[in-house]
Amino acid sequence: MSSLEKSVKRLAGALDALDARLDDQLADRRHSEEAVAAARMKARTAKTQASAAAEDLSDAIRELKAMIGAKES
Repeated sequence: MSSLEKSVKRLAGALDALDARLDDQLADRRHSEEAVAAARMKARTAKTQASAAAEDLSDAIRELKAMIGAKES
């Protein structure tokens, strides 16, 4: 096997290794993007639930104030 053939085989091996590393990095990035999307969805859900809880608390405070006002009258 000539020196040129050996060099071509080494280059092909290096390109294959580079391709594999790029595939791994892309897979990691996709996984990371999925995790970020899931975290955003959880944050939106938590925000909605917190808003609903705040409204419930506000209603309860309003009712308590009305009850206290009615007893004082």
